[in-house]
Amino acid sequence: MADDRDQFLQTLFAEVTHDLGGKEFTARVVAQTGRWKYQVVAIAAFITLILVTCAWFFTLPLQEFAFLITQALTITLVDMGDSWLAWLLAPVNNIASLIVISVKAIRVVRKKMLGVSYSN
Repeated sequence: MADDRDQFLQTLFAEVTHDLGGKEFTARVVAQTGRWKYQVVAIAAFITLILVTCAWFFTLPLQEFAFLITQALTITLVDMGDSWLAWLLAPVNNIASLIVISVKAIRVVRKKMLGVSYSN
């Protein structure tokens, strides 16, 4: 069984005279890992604080902007009064639905044009 071992490797390992210090190494790694966890938590808390502060400052202007966009996109295209047809067509009788339908049509045409195969 000893014949299949490499003699060079055995002499290399036999020459090592000092202890590798496994316990000290492990203690250093655990200490560094603990410090790293505290740093990550501190960085995450700092980023959260910045985001909450920014959200607090920009809440009112962003709400006003969203309200203006909502008002602009819900303008009716054709005034039909208060008939049942107006209620039936209300979801598609505004600027937002016109934009959505236009974008969908553009995507369909683009997909058809790019999906064309010119090989026989």
